[in-house]
Amino acid sequence: MGGNMYAPLLLQGWSLLMGWSLILAPHFDTAAVVSDEKHVVVLGKESGRTDHPAEAVYEEGPVIDGERNGLWKRFHNNGLLRSEIHYSGGVPFGDYRLYDNQGRLYEEGRWEYGMNVGKLLRYWPNGSLQQQLAFDSQGVAQGQQRHYHDNGQLEMVVELEDGEESGDLIRLDREGRVIQRTTFRNGQLVQRDS
Repeated sequence: MGGNMYAPLLLQGWSLLMGWSLILAPHFDTAAVVSDEKHVVVLGKESGRTDHPAEAVYEEGPVIDGERNGLWKRFHNNGLLRSEIHYSGGVPFGDYRLYDNQGRLYEEGRWEYGMNVGKLLRYWPNGSLQQQLAFDSQGVAQGQQRHYHDNGQLEMVVELEDGEESGDLIRLDREGRVIQRTTFRNGQLVQRDS
């Protein structure tokens, strides 16, 4: 892929609540692609990263008219899948999945216009659900948000309206017993019972 310039292009890593970080990925020269689709494979030596084996596949996916479109896969330096991110018009848009360096799924959700929308799921290393979060079409947390202990037991549940707590926030121990109830109204603490 001669003539590629490297530019921050791909948002990778933890999503909205964990803070996305930019990493370098190839910028595709639109003059090199003439109104058609081609599958692009980027090797470690072409990625601009020094922590990835030079001849190993770093990422791959379709390019249409010089922009990423469709499912792009990125790989850890051990060869295992790191992420599956859908693109539209060169930017992340659609469903995504993130994997740790042992190949375990740790997050899946939907990315639109630079934010999480819909359901966001995070998993413990043992595969059990860690968080179940919900966002509206503007990326604002809405509705019931759930956090779980690594044994699968509910740890916390809260209702959000426009990103603020509303109603009861309930915390539970590893056996499912309520250990704290906090009541909110319009994002303000009203009462806490322990």
